[in-house]
Amino acid sequence: MLSSLQIENVAVIQKAEVHFKPGLNVLTGETGAGKSILIDSINAILGNRTSKDLVRTGASKAVIRAAFEEVPGTVLDSLETVSYTHLTLPTKRIV
Repeated sequence: MLSSLQIENVAVIQKAEVHFKPGLNVLTGETGAGKSILIDSINAILGNRTSKDLVRTGASKAVIRAAFEEVPGTVLDSLETVSYTHLTLPTKRIV
């Protein structure tokens, strides 16, 4: 389960950290509040393609970090084959 998401220099967001609780988490807000930016960041950390357009204007790079809890052993084994360990936060840098 995704437990936290940290983003830096993504779109219009300079720096933000979101913590998720077990169960249903709902993102709400007015148009332009950043809901889609959070979803795009989650997609990026999960391996989806990203665009350099996500990098905040004036920044040299964007950084997205995620922490997961209660990850099944089979998933951890698969992650270890690509050099992730249970102590490593998945990080995506967009340059």
